[in-house]
Order: sequence, then structure tokens, then C-alpha cells
Amino acid sequence: MLIFMTPLRLLLAPLALSFAMAAVGVSAYGQDPGWKPPGTEEAAAVDRANATIDRVYQQLMQKLDAQGQKSLKEAQRAWIKWRDAEADLIARVGGAVGGSGFRVDFSNALTQLIQQRTEVLQGYLKDAGDEQR
Repeated sequence: MLIFMTPLRLLLAPLALSFAMAAVGVSAYGQDPGWKPPGTEEAAAVDRANATIDRVYQQLMQKLDAQGQKSLKEAQRAWIKWRDAEADLIARVGGAVGGSGFRVDFSNALTQLIQQRTEVLQGYLKDAGDEQR
């Protein structure tokens, strides 16, 4: 039996199909709805690491005098340039020279370098706190 397609049914057919796809857990592109592009989770890890280092940096800036703040700013600017170049090198040495693999490797390296620098700044913060006692 052939179903007669009225204009209303023609308009509603894609909607019904999308509901059916959602019910079985398939997106419009045939992917798992929980799927994320490569590098998404790694980028989120970089964001979290940056939030932590920014917080520690601000705490340290509050403990330093004007000259110490100037020195920290200069050191941090130099470190950021080094960090970006180092993360790029790590990703390239790892064999990822483009595409999503490079983004993942670069983000992982960036996160690790930021975490290491955060530990250094936390050490400075502890030392600055000890000096004020």
C-alpha cells in the first residue's frame, strides 16, 4: 500500500526521522551523541591547567613587591614563549605533523608544561609566604 504524502506529511517526515534516530542514540551525522572531536578533552585539560596557573600567579603577584611583580611578569612572558615552542616540538617529535593527532599531542604537552610551571610558582608562593612571617 502506497502512503499518500501530503505537504504536511512531507514536512513532518524529517522530524519523525530525527526523533527515531534520537531514540536509538544516533545523531544526524551517524555518530554516537557522546562523540567529541579529537582534542576536545585535551583542550579542556589545558583550560583547567590555565585556570589553576592563573590563580596561583595572581596569588603570587599579591605577595610580591613592585620589583618582584615586574620580575615575575618578565619571567612569565618568557616562559609562555618557551612553553609554546616546547609543546610544538614535543608534538612534532612525537610524529604528529598535522591534523587532529598534532592537536592532541600539542594539548597534552601544553597541559604537562603548565602543570610543571604551576608547581614552580606554588613553590615561589610558599617561599614568599614564609618570608612574610
